[in-house]
Amino acid sequence: MRTKRERKVSSSQSLEPSYDETILGTWENHHLFSALVELTYRCNLDCYFCYNDLDLAGDPLRLADYERLFEEMRTLGCLHLTLSGGEPLAHPDFFAIGAKARELDFVVRVKTNGHGLDRELAGRLRSEVDPFIVEVSLHGACAETHDRQTRVAGSFDRLVHNLDVMRATGLRVKINTALTRWNEREIEGMFAIADRFAVPLTLDPEVTPRDNGDRDPMRISASPEGLRHLVAVQASRRKGTQAEVLREGDAEIHSRDPDRHCGAGASGIAIDPYGNVYPCVQWRRAIGNVHGSSLQGIWRANGKLDEIRRLTVEAKGVVSGHDSEVPLVGFCPGVAEMLTGDPLAVPESTSTRANVLSELPLHPVQ
Repeated sequence: MRTKRERKVSSSQSLEPSYDETILGTWENHHLFSALVELTYRCNLDCYFCYNDLDLAGDPLRLADYERLFEEMRTLGCLHLTLSGGEPLAHPDFFAIGAKARELDFVVRVKTNGHGLDRELAGRLRSEVDPFIVEVSLHGACAETHDRQTRVAGSFDRLVHNLDVMRATGLRVKINTALTRWNEREIEGMFAIADRFAVPLTLDPEVTPRDNGDRDPMRISASPEGLRHLVAVQASRRKGTQAEVLREGDAEIHSRDPDRHCGAGASGIAIDPYGNVYPCVQWRRAIGNVHGSSLQGIWRANGKLDEIRRLTVEAKGVVSGHDSEVPLVGFCPGVAEMLTGDPLAVPESTSTRANVLSELPLHPVQ
C-alpha cells in the first residue's frame, strides 16, 4: 500500500501547471497573456500625480476598432484584459466595449476612480460587463487628503458611498493606493477603510513621472519614513518578515527563477486611446500602432519588440547584481528609461527605496 506521502506526490504530478509555471511559460515563449487598454484620457477627477500625457493626440480608436483588436487578442491567446484610462467609464462606448470583452471570455479588469459609479452605473457594470474585478483608487483616509490629491472637492465622500454601492451590487472590488508624502501618515486608516468594505488594498510605494517626461508628480513621492512605515504596517498585517513583505509587493515573484526581469513585451502589452502599442503601461516606447498594422504582426514580427525582450533579459542581470541585502523592489526598465534615458540604469529614486528598505530588520513582526 502506498504511503500518504507517496499518494501526495503522485497526485501533484498529475496536476496541471501551476499559475507560476503558466506565467513563466508565457514569458519564455512570448505568448500574449495580458493587455492593458487605455480607452480615453478624459477623467472626472484631476489627480495631481496622474501619469497620462494629456497633450497626446492622434486618431482615437472607435468601437469597431476595439472589436477587431479584441478579436486579434483572442486569436493570440490573450486571457487578461484590463480596461483603463483616464477614466474608462468616460468613454462613450465603454459598455459596448466591455460587453465585447465579456463576449470573448476575457478575464476583465476595470481600473476606475470610482467617482461616477453610482447605483445605476454600478448595476450596468455588473450586468453588462461583469468584470472579474473593479480596481478603484483611494488617495487618503480622510476627505482632506483624498480631495487634495484628486483636486475635486467631495470626491472622498462620493467614493466611500460608491464603494458601499459597488459591494451591494455584487461587484468584486479592490482598492489601489499610490503612497505619497500627503497620505503616508494615513496608511492604517486606508487599510481600515478597505477592511470596512472587506476588500483588498494594494499600496504602490512609487510615484512616477508623467508619460511626457514631466517629473512634477515626483515632488510628492513618499519620504523614507513613509516607506519604512508602509513596510512595518504590511508586515504586521501579514505576520511575516519584512523581506517577505517586500517580495510580496514586487511585480511578479516566482517559485523558480525566470530568465528575464519582467513580462513587458514578452507576455503583456499596453495600448493607448490612439492605437499606440507599448511593452507595458510604464514603458512608453511605442512598438507599433494598430491603425496601420495588425496586432498579430506587431507581436510576432517586430524588431522594436525584439529589443524590448532582450532588454528585459539584461534587466534581470541588473537586479540580480545589485549589492543590497534587499532586492531592487519595483525596478522598472520603463521608468528607468524615462528618468535616466537608459532602461538598464538604476534611477536614484529606486536606489533610495532599496537603501531605505535594506535598513529594516528582517525578523518576523508579531
